[in-house]
Amino acid sequence: MRRPKPSAPALDHVLVTLRQHLDIIRAHDPGTRLGEDPEELHLMRVGVRRLRAILRAARPMFQAEAVAALRTQLAWLSDALGARRDLDVMQARLIGELIDLAPVERRAGRRLVRRLDEARTAAGFELLKALDDARYPALLGRIESFIAYPPVTEEDVSLGALAAREFKKLRKAVDALPETPTDADLHVVRIKVKRARYATELATPVAGARAERFATKAKRLQDILGDHQDAVVAEEYLRNLVRDLPGRRATFVAGRLVERQRARRLAARAKFARYWPKVERRGRQAWT
Repeated sequence: MRRPKPSAPALDHVLVTLRQHLDIIRAHDPGTRLGEDPEELHLMRVGVRRLRAILRAARPMFQAEAVAALRTQLAWLSDALGARRDLDVMQARLIGELIDLAPVERRAGRRLVRRLDEARTAAGFELLKALDDARYPALLGRIESFIAYPPVTEEDVSLGALAAREFKKLRKAVDALPETPTDADLHVVRIKVKRARYATELATPVAGARAERFATKAKRLQDILGDHQDAVVAEEYLRNLVRDLPGRRATFVAGRLVERQRARRLAARAKFARYWPKVERRGRQAWT
């Protein structure tokens, strides 16, 4: 499908975008199975997540049951990809942080990395099982059918209105944050940032430069909150890992790495507080 003109019906823009991300999933399937380049898995997972977000944003246009069924199946695939992807991210982070340690500590740290490698290998086998399951090609076929024969209930929907709705939900979520939000609070905001960003990118061809500027700011905020969530997950994983890993030196190194994750969390929180007003301002300019 070619990119429709800005004046084309909203349905055309939605279907082309769905096709684009379905093609991304298929393009990165072989590399994900091979498992040599973590970026292949990352891009495949992004394609799945964007499909879910677009279906969610555009659901006023379609039969609710059809959208819900597809999003449920896409959540299953996202979870299957995510288990290995999270460990890839954690491995890269730990290896980078071990470089700064003393040689004797690096040797102990390599024990942590080996244990992480074992978990990555196991997650890789589980991922291949999911991709070889009949459920996976059936899901891709259902998406193909959805694009070819969309279960439309309302064609006259404004993409700008859909994006504005997601931005409003994001703003309300941030306004409702307590003075010291929990990690879970910020994770919820991160999800809403992604939804607002993806809905805006869907609407950008018809909404213009203001929407594009907001999407750029939202991506930066998503990266900040993503770094926060990665630190949260890494800290929890290290705490659990050290319980099963004997040796005082390994415990000491894990403790130092936990401290670094905590520092990254605090730094990300500070960046979020500073950067949110810029995102909100761009959002208001685009959608208010």
